[in-house]
Amino acid sequence: MATALTALVPEPFTVRLVESLEDNGEIALTVEDFPSHETYQFKGRYRRRRPLQDEDYAVVGRIRDRFVKSMRHAFADAPEHVLQAYILNPSLAVEFEVREVFVQTPGPGAGTRLVPPPER
Repeated sequence: MATALTALVPEPFTVRLVESLEDNGEIALTVEDFPSHETYQFKGRYRRRRPLQDEDYAVVGRIRDRFVKSMRHAFADAPEHVLQAYILNPSLAVEFEVREVFVQTPGPGAGTRLVPPPER
C-alpha cells in the first residue's frame, strides 16, 4: 500500500502549481529539520487538491512553534513574530502518493534512495 502525504502550500508557491500537477502529475517535496539539516525528498504522484481544514492550520501552528524554538539558539534576540513570519499560512492542500524517498541531508549519503530500497 502506498503512503500518502499532504503538502500544505502557501500562496507564493501556488502560481501555476495546480496547472502543472494536473498536466504531468509529478510532485516532489523536500523537508528539512533545523538545526541538524536532516533533509528528505519525497517524490510521488499527485492525487488531488482539497480545501484546507481546521487541522491543517493546527499542524502549521505546531510547525511554526517548532521552527521558532529551533531558531532561538541562533537568533536569541529576534522577536517571536519575526521568526513566526517565516512559516506562512497555507492556501492550498495537495495530496500525493509517495513513490520514492531520498536522503538529502548534506554529506556523503545525499541523494541515496531509501524508498523503494536501492537494488543490490
